[in-house]
Amino acid sequence: MDPRARRTRESVLRASRELLLEGGLDVITHAQVATRAQVGRRTMYRHWPSRHDLLHDTLAGASFPTIRPTGDLRADVRTHLEQLRDALVHGPLAVIVLALGERSASDPDIASLRARLVEAGCAPLRELLGASRQPGAPAVDTLIAELEGPLFYTVCIQGRVPDEALIDDLVDRVLASHPADGPLHPGL
Repeated sequence: MDPRARRTRESVLRASRELLLEGGLDVITHAQVATRAQVGRRTMYRHWPSRHDLLHDTLAGASFPTIRPTGDLRADVRTHLEQLRDALVHGPLAVIVLALGERSASDPDIASLRARLVEAGCAPLRELLGASRQPGAPAVDTLIAELEGPLFYTVCIQGRVPDEALIDDLVDRVLASHPADGPLHPGL
């Protein structure tokens, strides 16, 4: 892609994410995003022929925690949860999660997008936990729900910032109640 087109796309998606944070999914229209990004509507339609295409790229731009395993499962899981907390509190992730939840029940395209984003968002923790599970241990998705669920609840439902004590408690409780063996889980 030529540099000018790349800059235009980045500018439009940045404007679209700003509008998403300000007003939710309903304000993500070609006209409103074009105005915010200061680009022509023809440019918008050339890059995003439909509103669904624009929504997809806006929502797919969510940043997710990424971790490089260190060999210390507790520290790695804690780092992941800290990154998730920061993405929920300081980025658009909480708004995106709430908007996707609202719309996915009635819009199969949004439901499909939500499934892809959930898969991408859970991949780092799934890989980390999957590498440390022993036979008969709970499913990795259950562990992910036990670790990430309270953060989503605290931010999206209670409107609070999860503190360090909550993250420590989650990690210690979940890892202690579901012991694993293997190289990523020494000491538990």
